[in-house]
Amino acid sequence: MAKKKEVDFFELMQEEAKFTSELTVKLKVLFSEFKENSGIEKLQERLNEIHSIEHKGDIVHATIVSELNKAFITPIDREDIFSVAENIDKMTNAIENVAFRLWMFNIKEVRADMHEFIDLIGSCCDKITEIIAEFKNFKKSKTLTELIRQAYEYENDGDRIYRTAVRNLFETEKDPIEVQKWREFYHDMEKCFDACSDLAGSVERAAVKNS
Repeated sequence: MAKKKEVDFFELMQEEAKFTSELTVKLKVLFSEFKENSGIEKLQERLNEIHSIEHKGDIVHATIVSELNKAFITPIDREDIFSVAENIDKMTNAIENVAFRLWMFNIKEVRADMHEFIDLIGSCCDKITEIIAEFKNFKKSKTLTELIRQAYEYENDGDRIYRTAVRNLFETEKDPIEVQKWREFYHDMEKCFDACSDLAGSVERAAVKNS
């Protein structure tokens, strides 16, 4: 009887994180189409694409959880693998939620400062991809700590953008419904930066604990 292949949890986490990056690419396309005034016509098509990617990420996440439940030995503590995988999933969900807010709030035109949010979300996902790829080398890595620090900096940048955007909203928008809608939208964007920081933190804690 052939020996069952050992599950590579680090590889699975990289695969799960890959879908987060793919979502960000689609999100950038979606917002650029709104900037070019073609976003409304293509919105449903883009949302279907985004949901399909998020669902693929869910499948990988479920595989990680299932394999953790069956594994006798894991490369690091199983609760640390679960924590990192769970935070990847939360980040994926946060990005998908931003896209679907366009439909839920019946957005016809995006505010100019939204593109700064989107660019920073892209930077966060790029950094997270680097962090997860380097995670397997945590005991000897010379770059993991710096990558995590950079992810924390992105959260600080996100907080700055969020505060500035909300202030500008209250300065320029007189319609209370529009104020409420965009304030909530900005808050959803901020959740992406928080998710990036939480994910980086879970990797950092796992690396320290298992070294």
